[in-house]
Amino acid sequence: MTGTLAQVSQDALRTKILHTFEAARHAWEIPLHIGPVDISINKSIWFLWFGAAVTFLILFVGSRLLKDRPGAYQVIVEEVYGFGRNLGGQVGEEGRKWFPYTLSLFVFILVLNLIGLIPNTYPVTANISFTLMLALLTFILTQYEGFRRNGAGTYLKSFAPPGLPLKPVMVPFMWGIEVLGEFTKPLTLGMRLYANILAGHLIIYVFLGLILYFGTFVAIISVPLSVVFYGFEIFVAVLQAYIFAILTQVYIELAMFRDH
Repeated sequence: MTGTLAQVSQDALRTKILHTFEAARHAWEIPLHIGPVDISINKSIWFLWFGAAVTFLILFVGSRLLKDRPGAYQVIVEEVYGFGRNLGGQVGEEGRKWFPYTLSLFVFILVLNLIGLIPNTYPVTANISFTLMLALLTFILTQYEGFRRNGAGTYLKSFAPPGLPLKPVMVPFMWGIEVLGEFTKPLTLGMRLYANILAGHLIIYVFLGLILYFGTFVAIISVPLSVVFYGFEIFVAVLQAYIFAILTQVYIELAMFRDH
């Protein structure tokens, strides 16, 4: 068996690992189509719904089961609330009204990241379609708040700072740069979350895949490395959820106070 596996090329092994990772997304599939549109429910959708349910239990249900003598569950909810409370008001106190959304976003992404680390699950946040949809939502909310609070004229004028030399040239140039930045900021959010979660899982797969390529004796090195990196991935799961939520809050508040 080992001799047969040793004959597999590195490219073939890498392809197999990537294929296995991608094929997992299509497990547990329920085919559904609306005309030519494929809306099939697959493994990623199941765990997306499961993550949403867990988030609901933590935030909504937990906030309605508060007691004078808190148990372990209430302590977790209160700690999450206290941690997330710091997300609001990054630029101005008025931005705290967005705290419920950014806290929910943080918990939702964190839950999905941690679920994806459980064997035989699927890391939903390693799907670029999902992370880009979250980024699109950040973009929509940011622009909505910018236009709502400042008015269309003031908000759009703020893209080009006053006092620029050669206004006929510099104003359109700066306005174009700022508009491009409004699109790229949330885009980098989605790409960062996707790339970090996907890379972490692939590295663990590669470490374990070395056993298939070089033989079982490599497990002495690859398995401990996989365990260490698995622990590091828990830290990455928390960090990436926090970065996405805190930057979403900052982008929204910057749009609110754009005229300042």
